[in-house]
Order: sequence, then C-alpha cells, then structure tokens
Amino acid sequence: MTAFYIGRQPILDAEGSTYGYEILFRSTEENYYDASVDGDTATARVLVDTIVEAGLSSIVGSSKAFFNLTQRFLEHPEMLELIEPGTCVLEVLEDVQVTDEVVAGVSALRAMGHIIALDDFVDEEQFARLLPLAQIIKYDITQHSKDDLIAHRLKDAEAGRLSLAERVETLEEYNELKAAGFQYFQGYYFAKPKVVSGVKLPQNKVAILQLLAQISDPNISIEVLAETLSHDIALSVRTLRYVNSPMCGLKSEVTSIRHAALMLGREPIRNWVTLLVLTGMDDKPPELMKMALARARFCQLLAQYRSLDNDAMYFTIGLLSLLGVLIDSELDVALKQVSISKEISDQLLLGKGVGGEMLALIAQLESTELGADAVPDIEINGPLYQKAIAWTEVMFEII
Repeated sequence: MTAFYIGRQPILDAEGSTYGYEILFRSTEENYYDASVDGDTATARVLVDTIVEAGLSSIVGSSKAFFNLTQRFLEHPEMLELIEPGTCVLEVLEDVQVTDEVVAGVSALRAMGHIIALDDFVDEEQFARLLPLAQIIKYDITQHSKDDLIAHRLKDAEAGRLSLAERVETLEEYNELKAAGFQYFQGYYFAKPKVVSGVKLPQNKVAILQLLAQISDPNISIEVLAETLSHDIALSVRTLRYVNSPMCGLKSEVTSIRHAALMLGREPIRNWVTLLVLTGMDDKPPELMKMALARARFCQLLAQYRSLDNDAMYFTIGLLSLLGVLIDSELDVALKQVSISKEISDQLLLGKGVGGEMLALIAQLESTELGADAVPDIEINGPLYQKAIAWTEVMFEII
C-alpha cells in the first residue's frame, strides 16, 4: 500500500495555546517540500490526505487547519466543498494573481463561512481587493521592519482583522510581537514542522476514469454513480470516510455508498472525482490526460453534430481509448477492469461501428505527418476538434 505524508506546524495564540496547525505538503518522510510536484497537485493531495486518508481530527484535533490554496482552487471554490466552513483557515498564497475570478471565489468562500487568511503579506496594493475579505493576515517577519510590523498591526486592528507573525525564531521576537498586539505566532521558536505519515488505500485509476466519464453524462442517475463508486473498495472507503467525517456534520452514520452518493449529490461527486484525478494521475504526463479528454469531447461533439443517440457513450469511447497508456497496460487487458458493454468494447478494440470510425478519424487529426487534405470532411471535423481542445483546456483548469 502507498504511504501518505503530511507536514504540520503549530500556530499559537498570545496565551501560548495551540490555535491551529499549518498543513504542509510532503511527498516523503523527509521534512521538505518536493518542488517537482506542482502547486495544484500538492494542494489536492494535502486536502485528500488530511481530510480523507488521515481524518482531520487526527491531524489537528479541535484546532484549526491552515491550508495553502493555489490560484485554481481560489478561482474554483466549488472544489473546496469537502471542507466544513469554520473548521479550517484558507490561505491565499502570496504568488496568487488577484483576478476577478479570484475575488469572486474568495468572496464565495467567505460567504460560505470560511475563514480567509492572506499569506506572507507584503504588497498592500496587490491584495487591496482581498483585504476586506480577509480575517487573518500572515506576516513573514523577516520581510518587514519592526516599525512596519507595528504599523501593519494597527491597520489590521482598525479593520477588525487578526495578525499572525510567521518565522518567529527567538523569545525576544515573540515578546516584542506580542507587545505590539499580534494575536497568533508561528515559527521555529515554538516548533519545526513535524511529518505525520500513514498508509492510504491504493487509487484505482480505472474506476476514477469511469466515474469521470459518467459524471459528464447528465442522464446518468445518482444510483448509477453510486454503483460505480461501490465497485472499487478504495473509492468506497474514501467516500464513506468523508461523508461520515465531522466535516459533513451529519447526525447519523451513513453506511451505504448509495446513501453517501445521495447525500453528496451530483456536483459534489464531480468535484470529489476531480480531486481524486488530481491526486491519482500525477505519475503521468498531464498531456496524456488532456489527450484523453480531448478525444472524449471530440467524439461527443461529433455524435451531437450527427444527431446520434447517446452521445455520452461516444464520450466514454474517446476517454477510454487511452486507458491502457494511463494505467500501463495493454488496452484489451485494461478494458477488462471496466464495466462496459460489448458494443463499446468492440468499437475500442476492433474499430467497429461509429465509435471505431471516430477513433480512426482522431488518429488522423492527431497525426503531425498528415496534412489537412488527408482528413475526411476537414471543414466539419477540424472545427469540432478545435472546440474539443478548447473545452479540454477549460476542463483541465478545473481538473
């Protein structure tokens, strides 16, 4: 089984009690950030590992969990529905570009009841639009003079914000900042980050991809989604852990996947699957996942253009056409792990029917050696393929 690693560093209040823990991404038991993992994947893995694999209370107890959020998570706050408002502090990282989408996302999170913090705050002009939404401002004290820190604290007090001093390394610094009115403190003077580890269930990429295909079909019922969830033990256990966690605030325990799916609903399941895709496909080049999604969308668009029944089936055919590559297996072997009909299987493996024709057409569109003249009906298929690529880029921004 695969291990998970989570870094945590305590955040204390002025009385010396633990207010919360900053939750940090770690990929091994070594206590450092793995820069080879992109920020979006790191955030997703920290959220899933802390809330689902380990259980939030086992990591922070009754204290607050501080999570760093990247640009994409702020622009798509729906991805954070697994976090119960009030239990965590959501940090806007210092390198976030304050776009209209970020402001809208942070506003939505604040309206839900989440606590918002601005991390490593330096440039007041840069974060001017987010300051009215923040309840906590974090200052790396190595980036400010003592006078500036006092001035910032006075501004926060006037605005009703709380101030947190980071990188406090001596008793003298702690006493001076406490005297200046800072409410929270974090740094090596109190404790270095500690790595917490555990064993997580292996991720089934096949089940996740099948869920991703199904969730794109508006005609698929919650019952069918529940059936797919229940086919994989890891997905089932993770889903039940989440639904029964204090994060969901349910008064009675959920014991069945069907009940869990009904409690979550379609959109939260979509967001849940998206997080699992982020955490489970990081061993493959992103372009592979993009290619699979582009194939899926092209097949669906072409089916719609031709007024074919069940365009979602063609989405599935396009998506599963790269399943073998994604799970390091031959396609015929990989498809045995997926619950699909013989009709779909024949189109994927034997090139039969409309689906087989579409996959052959995709091969021509993807080829860099063939010119446009070699692609049938290029005036129709070309624009559809471009639409599929554009859709994929938007989807990948979310995934």
